[in-house]
Amino acid sequence: MADFAGYVPVLLEPLADRKKRWAQESVDAWTQHDEKLRARDEKTFRLKSLRLAKEAAEKAATAQAALVPKARAKRKRNLV
Repeated sequence: MADFAGYVPVLLEPLADRKKRWAQESVDAWTQHDEKLRARDEKTFRLKSLRLAKEAAEKAATAQAALVPKARAKRKRNLV
């Protein structure tokens, strides 16, 4: 037979302590989740504003190019 003289059973923490720990882990998980969402939203906002600024600049450049008169092509004269 086995000798259980040195065996010490692992004591479970009381249920109230486990519930407190679980609640704290849940709060921590939600905090991390909210931080990830906030970072994603900030990145999306930054990229969208950059895209809109680029599109506005391109539109302004196109409008400015439309105002500049095009040079007329010179006709070649045949002197023959």
